[in-house]
Amino acid sequence: MREFWDERAEENAFFFVDNSLDYRDPDAERFWSDGEMWLDRLLGEVGAELASTDEVVEIGCGVGRLTRVIAQRAAKVTALDISERMLDRARELCADLDNVRWILGDGASLHGVEDSSVDACVSHVVFQHIPDPAITLGYVREIGRVLRPDGWGAFQISNEPQLHRRRTGLEGAKILVKALARRGPKGQADPHWLGSSVDLAQLRRAASESGMQVERVSGEGKQMCFVLVRHA
Repeated sequence: MREFWDERAEENAFFFVDNSLDYRDPDAERFWSDGEMWLDRLLGEVGAELASTDEVVEIGCGVGRLTRVIAQRAAKVTALDISERMLDRARELCADLDNVRWILGDGASLHGVEDSSVDACVSHVVFQHIPDPAITLGYVREIGRVLRPDGWGAFQISNEPQLHRRRTGLEGAKILVKALARRGPKGQADPHWLGSSVDLAQLRRAASESGMQVERVSGEGKQMCFVLVRHA
């Protein structure tokens, strides 16, 4: 997993954080300005709000697009990512943020974050790229471990199984040709890009196992499925 995302960071970090951008000429100004829009959408879909006193974990921070916005609204941010190269870029691009701690993740847990130590956890367009949904469910349990009583987690998953199929035939060939010609992104057939969907019943069980309950789901059956969990 780390090797794949390190390679994507080297290839085109902005595009692989937001693939709605033009691959050959990603708009950096739009990239950063849209960070606030996506955070507001995530929180708004589930009815969550950050407080100025909150200590927050961001899972899958990439180059720090949402991290920057969270840091402006909260007291402290622990920003975690599996890619060392993404974190290197984040430190460069967000060097002015003095309330952020950057952590290289292990791809399966929130190692480095203490039990019952944070008020909120946030993640956006990260879990949808994890190839094994059991790993995502493990992260849900980890959210329960690190949250304080009454703490909450707001995150996006995919709940659309057909989205994660590998493209074959003419469609797959076109993607490959563009990548080989350097006119399109590489790695589109890799399991770490295709990812997986998460079953909501299994998610509810995982939340319960770690002392949480699912308070709200928005977008069931879709790629952009937003979930709010809260610790007892």
